[in-house]
Amino acid sequence: MATLHLYDKLLDYLVEKATPEEILAFQLSESEQDYARELVERNNAGTLTPEETIQVQQLLQFERMASVLKAKALRALKQS
Repeated sequence: MATLHLYDKLLDYLVEKATPEEILAFQLSESEQDYARELVERNNAGTLTPEETIQVQQLLQFERMASVLKAKALRALKQS
């Protein structure tokens, strides 16, 4: 539970430092998106290396955090 609070605190900090528009516009580069799709496909096929399995887990964590951050930015934008 404490970890979730720390993530929330970090996300609030990021929302305060970047504009909501900057946060909402953030996205991975095309090559990063391609690599993430490749990892997901290989994960579904069961052909990931142990290192790639860790990368998939990290990508999932990043995606969750980015989604929450963008939701907070959208809320901040609506409140202003």
